[in-house]
Amino acid sequence: MNFKNKSLIYYLLKGLFYKFVKKIFMKKFCTILNMLFISGIVSANAQNLYCVNNTWLNLDNFKKADSAATPENDFKKSSKYSCRFAMPASINDAPKTATVKDRTFRLVDDTHLGIKTNGVAHEVVVPCSSAENELDETPGNNFMLPLPDGIVLIQRYDVKTGYRVTRYDEFGKVRMKQAFPHTLVVTKAGTEFKQPYLSYLAYTDRFVVFTSLASHDIHKTIIVDLKDGKAVPLESTVCGLIRDAADKGISGYLMRDEKTKTLSVTSQAGKWALKEPNLGKVMGETVLNDSVLVMARYYKGSPGVSLAAFNAKTGKVLWVADVKKPTAAQNTVYLSIYKNSILMEGNETNGNYLQAFDLATGKRTYSSI
Repeated sequence: MNFKNKSLIYYLLKGLFYKFVKKIFMKKFCTILNMLFISGIVSANAQNLYCVNNTWLNLDNFKKADSAATPENDFKKSSKYSCRFAMPASINDAPKTATVKDRTFRLVDDTHLGIKTNGVAHEVVVPCSSAENELDETPGNNFMLPLPDGIVLIQRYDVKTGYRVTRYDEFGKVRMKQAFPHTLVVTKAGTEFKQPYLSYLAYTDRFVVFTSLASHDIHKTIIVDLKDGKAVPLESTVCGLIRDAADKGISGYLMRDEKTKTLSVTSQAGKWALKEPNLGKVMGETVLNDSVLVMARYYKGSPGVSLAAFNAKTGKVLWVADVKKPTAAQNTVYLSIYKNSILMEGNETNGNYLQAFDLATGKRTYSSI
């Protein structure tokens, strides 16, 4: 066979080979693309799945969803309201672990933090406090909360040390640290008394808030900025936050005004007040929707909850929802928005419940009670 014929056969075989490889590649590529497309649909659909009392609901129709097929990035974890759901109703059940990206953080003991990367057997253990500073006996005095790029560790030490708030990045490096007292020590007739007044209230991706809910004599709130570590004091008892539209920053507060016996609503939009007959126990949860402030009021350790919408600037009542009343004591209420619905989940002594209301009118559209 001459050189020309050899060359012709070579190029024919080469062409067939590339055609075969191209066909296989395109088939594989289309399969992968299709998988990614389906995965994207599942991921998007996952955000309409909501779990309450171990039952998964489809938020588009409030029908039960298949719990075996539910992904990890459900509404409570993937929506902008994830911080609201990250903290349990009771501080006694405060989380000792948190997963951020591909790392899991856990409290090994009072003085050590464990960090483990997924797929790696070895856990890195780092000190998170000095051994000589013991935690006090308050339940839930040592817990962590997840952030998009790390965690915040909250530790409640003895009277002299007070609270310590530490933010770690996803690699376990300390990014900020702040400490402040939580108890006032007073001496009466030669006897020393301790007056605890500061307790954890809530957090966002940017701030952690502590306030004097447990005290009748001291009215104080501390807002810790997780970015720069600054602790800003307020000389009032805050019983609820008004988060911004992104649910990350704080645009206002619900405060107990002891002088006027009202619930003071102060935000960037305006300032107004509501009459409150049980001021010493009232708690508030709010959600902003443009110029509308939706507020749930409930009473720690007591049954009953109310839901209403207000003009955020003037306080004018826009609607009052027909809430199906839970019979047991309320611990915490979570508010969020899904499409055109206000979602209100309550944690009570008998378990959790979910109610949904039309965002425009307040009409109840669903209740698990």
